Amino acid sequence: MKMRKWGKAILFLLPVLFLVAAVNWYVDSYAMLRITYDQIGEQMAVYGANVEGLEESDFNDRNLFLACVRKQEGQREVIVAGSSRVMNFDHTMFGTDSFYNAGLSEATVYDLLAVTGVLAAEDKLPETMVIGVDAFLFNTSHDNERWKDLYPYANYMGVILDGKFEAGNLHPQKNTGTDMGKWLSLDYFRYNVTLLPERKRFQVSYTDAWESERYLKHYDGSIAYQRQLREGDAATVEELTRQSMEEHVVYRLTDYKEIDYDHWERFERLIAWLQEEGVEVILYLPPYSPMMYNYIESEEDFQIALEVEEKVQELARERQIALYGSYDPAGCNLEMTDLYDIYHVKTDKMMDTFYPVILPE
Repeated sequence: MKMRKWGKAILFLLPVLFLVAAVNWYVDSYAMLRITYDQIGEQMAVYGANVEGLEESDFNDRNLFLACVRKQEGQREVIVAGSSRVMNFDHTMFGTDSFYNAGLSEATVYDLLAVTGVLAAEDKLPETMVIGVDAFLFNTSHDNERWKDLYPYANYMGVILDGKFEAGNLHPQKNTGTDMGKWLSLDYFRYNVTLLPERKRFQVSYTDAWESERYLKHYDGSIAYQRQLREGDAATVEELTRQSMEEHVVYRLTDYKEIDYDHWERFERLIAWLQEEGVEVILYLPPYSPMMYNYIESEEDFQIALEVEEKVQELARERQIALYGSYDPAGCNLEMTDLYDIYHVKTDKMMDTFYPVILPE
């Protein structure tokens, strides 16, 4: 009798389990079953493929960065780190194929720690590291928790900087491959089901093209924006900028009264450690548009950006670091036609923004 009940229960559960597994595999919103970040990283790092469809899949750029570094053979000559404002730096700007752009969306100081932690843990510190220094890096009011996707590596780097690291006592790990537990995960199923009505699923394709109709992630980590954004007109950018000014908003510079001491100290110690490890550090200040910079200069609430620039300049002099760019667009003759949107400079103008301000003697 009991065997019959168990048999009926199993017969009832089998279709349910099959449905859960099928939905989780088909949607696979976190890229853990049907396709993984390890697989994408291999296509990029090993086969030199560019990836399309990531933005529509709401991809995790931190997981992809980690997977790519793991799949890369040996160290890179040049690594670029920072926020989305450096994401379109590509290998052609530096004259080497031994290059990777580790720019991350909405990056914070903790992301810089995490990126460096990944490179250190994988024994892949570059010869040169270019770091985009946005004014908002030292504003705790606009920190976010996206860096926690790479928490083991940020923590690893923090322990090293605190001088508490002993060889072999800390080995950061994170799975960017298949997670078998997601096949029958009810939490994963519940989330994946919510995406079905929108017909959203994790889906990518590979191409040799350097630009396409859609957002494209290059094999060297840099990006090409979708055609609609690439071909946007200056009038739209100006209108968006006016709207931002009317709302008294500059991206991540609101509620920013002073440079956070702890964030600055972390940044300064990271720079010093990289230099001690023999890495040539280059700092880069991404320019604002003329309209936005004039607004920042005229509004007391946002002049903290000018203080950050002065502090970065002082650091560059003290540490004998090359400093390129400026928040002030005047040095590169930036015009409104040179921007995709309020804050992102077009790729064909990017090289002009990379001009010397302070160079080591």
